[in-house]
Amino acid sequence: MTTASSLIDKERPSKTADSVSLTRIKDGLFAPVLGPLMQNRWIIVLLAAVALALVASSAMGIAVWQCPLRSTLGVVCPGCGLTRAMVLLIQGHWHASFHTHAFAPIFLIGVTVLTITGITPKKFQQKAARWTTEVEKRTGVVAVLMMAMLTYWIFRILHLL
Repeated sequence: MTTASSLIDKERPSKTADSVSLTRIKDGLFAPVLGPLMQNRWIIVLLAAVALALVASSAMGIAVWQCPLRSTLGVVCPGCGLTRAMVLLIQGHWHASFHTHAFAPIFLIGVTVLTITGITPKKFQQKAARWTTEVEKRTGVVAVLMMAMLTYWIFRILHLL
């Protein structure tokens, strides 16, 4: 005897190993990174302070941080030139900034958001952290930016050869 529930179960596709694997990959790539960090005010303030200190020192011509990859192997890393490019962007040298590092506007926006979030009331900070977490879960923006930055890095290396 066939019951209604057994007919429904036969029509419903079972989860395959492929769909489970794709779900795990998606969950890993779309895992929030910035949102959880933004929930802790001390982390926000620390990250913003370090970023602002690096940009300010670079604007004054003081080299605080030397890229370990470039200084040891002579190869540019994905972030090489990013601080200089942000300084150029702040100074209004858009073209030079973009040629130094194409991701400067994105990182400058990130530093600005972190700074603003770090000095706002806790209620706004928590709301911004929840919103950022949701955006990260839905879009995978961090994974997309990381892949784009790695692709950009490969093209920079190939261009320098």
